[in-house]
Amino acid sequence: MEARLGKNIPSLDDRGKAQYVERHLFNELRWLLGAATEWAVQDQLKLELVGYDVRVYAMDSAFVHARSLFEFFLKPTNRNHYGSNEFLGGTVLVSNSYTNDWKDPLHAFLMHAQDRSSPRPLNSSGEKKDLNRMPVDFAHEVLRLWKEFEEALGKSTNPADRNLQKLAREKREEAIRDAKCVVDSDVARQHARQKGQRLTPVFGSQPLGV
Repeated sequence: MEARLGKNIPSLDDRGKAQYVERHLFNELRWLLGAATEWAVQDQLKLELVGYDVRVYAMDSAFVHARSLFEFFLKPTNRNHYGSNEFLGGTVLVSNSYTNDWKDPLHAFLMHAQDRSSPRPLNSSGEKKDLNRMPVDFAHEVLRLWKEFEEALGKSTNPADRNLQKLAREKREEAIRDAKCVVDSDVARQHARQKGQRLTPVFGSQPLGV
């Protein structure tokens, strides 16, 4: 990690890339999926307890981590952050949904104190949604990009890149398992029982009983 790409960003060698995926990208994905799952649980149960604004906290957390991962996958390396081009031979991935529709509202919500009383609805799978209904949609798009990132690494002739593909797949699967633990927590089970509802993992198909 000797050469520098910008004022704050050192160039990554193979070891540095593996550490970046394992420590930093995984951290963003783990907290994104966990927060999006918590938001979905709270949205389903509609507890609406005074002083218990977990759905809002989860939404904000999901948005922050989603934005970080969108910027990694879709924007090239600059003086402030790495882009997927650092790993993929100079190219970045593509998300038309994020670039053409989601980016500006998400950035405005996270970065600026402004009038949000009339938010512009966003497009997601042919449906119009307010920004505050988008945590799971953002997470699914990040997972799609993550899998595309894995596939691109696997097409490389460099053995280090194929090892990185394996690591990225393992960390994605680990993040999904961690998110399922949110649904299967004692707190979630207790509230679901009180509501007479059954919770299902957001990023997996196996239902977890209440």
